[in-house]
Amino acid sequence: MAEPTAPLTEAELDAIRQLDTPTISNALELIDGLRPWTDGFTRPEIICRFPEFKTVVGYAVTVEIASAVPGRKSVPRPDYWESIVAQPYPRMIVIHDRDEKPLGSFWGEVNGSVAKGLGAVGVVTDGTVRDLDEVREMGFQFLSKDVCVSHAYVHAEALGTTVEISGMKVSPGDLIAADKHGAIQIPIEVARDVPRLAELMTKYEAPMIKAAQAPGATPATLAAAAAEQSKIRENNAAY
Repeated sequence: MAEPTAPLTEAELDAIRQLDTPTISNALELIDGLRPWTDGFTRPEIICRFPEFKTVVGYAVTVEIASAVPGRKSVPRPDYWESIVAQPYPRMIVIHDRDEKPLGSFWGEVNGSVAKGLGAVGVVTDGTVRDLDEVREMGFQFLSKDVCVSHAYVHAEALGTTVEISGMKVSPGDLIAADKHGAIQIPIEVARDVPRLAELMTKYEAPMIKAAQAPGATPATLAAAAAEQSKIRENNAAY
């Protein structure tokens, strides 16, 4: 099976990997009319389990699971594996847990190994994860709502749907970045602009940071920095 064509080059993806997710969020806010500033990212209930890892970026593979009740119809595992490789490399698995109270974990050493072997860099889920030491060792990122002991009756029930993970709506093929702060969906059509916009935001923030950290900062020196910021904003169309 030929590798699906990726919208972004490896160099473009790597430029995004150099940014943390708050910086990516700030950059996207510079694009007028892109989306409300309350959308597109996970809420604080989704916790990064390996905050020491750098930003990971991948194209979304969406799955819906359940674990509380035995005997429900399960998606065949080969279909799940095929859904992973159907997306461009690198991949990010995005899992919605259908149970009202997530119980068993789809994610541990085995599924982490499988996903990584098929080109995934991490998972974002509103469910649970386990086997933290083993998965950390393999360098696979986990973001989840909870940690648990058992897989219970966990199984996949749907593939390739649009899911919402704690405020972040994701469709197959969406570009997702994740780090110790959480996860954010980056619209493909503006993804190439994110590093440039991040540079603009850094330039915009610099006067205030410099003034605030200077010895003897006062409201007057901060006001001067704010005026300098206004000039930067006026001189850059992205603002």
